[in-house]
Amino acid sequence: MNTNIVAHENTTMSSFDIAILTGARNSEVVSVAKTLSNKNVIDFSINHLEVMQFDKRNSLVLVANLSPEFTAAVVDRWQELESQQATKPMTQLEMIAGMASSMVEVERKQVEQAKALEDITSKVERLETSDKVLSSCPVNAEGITSICARMNIKYSIPAWAVKEIVRGSYGIRPAGNVQNQHESAKGSTYVVWWVSDITALFKRIAGESERVTATLVTHPTVSKRFKLI
Repeated sequence: MNTNIVAHENTTMSSFDIAILTGARNSEVVSVAKTLSNKNVIDFSINHLEVMQFDKRNSLVLVANLSPEFTAAVVDRWQELESQQATKPMTQLEMIAGMASSMVEVERKQVEQAKALEDITSKVERLETSDKVLSSCPVNAEGITSICARMNIKYSIPAWAVKEIVRGSYGIRPAGNVQNQHESAKGSTYVVWWVSDITALFKRIAGESERVTATLVTHPTVSKRFKLI
């Protein structure tokens, strides 16, 4: 390997770098880049990590289309890169360190994107499930009887107050309706809510409630004083 290559001769900026500088999502940067490339306005390379890399000219054109107000930030970054890299040849150790740093950043971004996708998928699944009649209660959902028992154990809140809170003005969306399988139920259904939503709701209620006595509190969503310890 030639260790005397001057870094600025091959300096590029990745789509992740541009996303960070402009405050955009990496997917937006990639989409705009592909559109401009299809119009033969810019081109780019793909590195060994399958990440888009842009030279100075193409990155500036990309940012001007993506977010004109942030073009100055990218220009400043290029000047910084060129100033740093033009001072001396990049050693093999520096090249390896740079690649390692880039890989860490790419992995971090991939984790963030995977988490965002997981959150979106979870929200979509919840919306779809809430409109269905389920044959059985999902393992991560619970009915009002279970909620009352759990919140009484955790906060000592009485059942009547639990019901007002769950069905109150905060209006958390149910997980769905479950078919009652008992013969005497005659096909009736009951509502269940996601355990995580219920847990978050009552944590909020506990934090917002105003203490009246050692055991009683008030809250705007509950009709009268209720026990909360």
